[in-house]
Amino acid sequence: MAIPIPTYDELLNAILTDYVNQFPGADTAKGSLIYVKSAALASAFWGLYRYQKYAIDQIFPDTSDAENLEHHAFIRGLTKKTGETDPELLGRLLNYIRRPPAGGNANDYEQWAKSVPGVVATYCIPLGQGPGTVDVVIVADAGTYDTEIPSPELLATVKDFIDTVRPVTASVIRCLPIEILPVDIAVAVTGSDADRPKIAADLTSYLNALTPGQDFYLAQIINIAVLNGANTVAITAPAATVAAGPAQVLRPGVIDVT
Repeated sequence: MAIPIPTYDELLNAILTDYVNQFPGADTAKGSLIYVKSAALASAFWGLYRYQKYAIDQIFPDTSDAENLEHHAFIRGLTKKTGETDPELLGRLLNYIRRPPAGGNANDYEQWAKSVPGVVATYCIPLGQGPGTVDVVIVADAGTYDTEIPSPELLATVKDFIDTVRPVTASVIRCLPIEILPVDIAVAVTGSDADRPKIAADLTSYLNALTPGQDFYLAQIINIAVLNGANTVAITAPAATVAAGPAQVLRPGVIDVT
């Protein structure tokens, strides 16, 4: 439950009211001794309320500050990777809390891989080569490597780490590089309020946010165009839903909005 924090004026008025209730006729006008003492108390109480709220916020990972967020992660065996933002660390931590380790299920493999510096996304394919096998698709940090396709060295690092934590029943583990499939979009829109550069930018952002194995639907083009002022939308490309396999991720190709 959220803690209501009275304002300074509310606290001051409450203290002055208490004085009047206890000492009817007392001088509580601004500048009086009672007023000065009440103002000092109100200021101190306001600070205590603020500190109490801060302390309670630190109990929960999603409201804690950066230092305490890292501590919440640390006690669960998670560390902040180089270049990782606080929201990204919080996402990893919340996933750990909501989906705790479960003896080597698909989520475990994805979280083990994402704990390796330089990995931003993963996709686990259970039984990828048959019973006792697991394939883990790796997406590299483009900000670090200038590409989402992981290097052989990064793949080897991920596999070496997974081998130290995986169940012994998993006989064969493969760490696979993500395959990037560019999606070309050609669309014509009408409408005096249609913001064509914004439509193109939003389509680019949407495609860049897709995860491995996630498909791209034509309806999304229409939705983005209409939200940016288009009255009609005529799609030339792609001709149909663009599907991605479990080891593939869709990314923007040539985006043409006329």
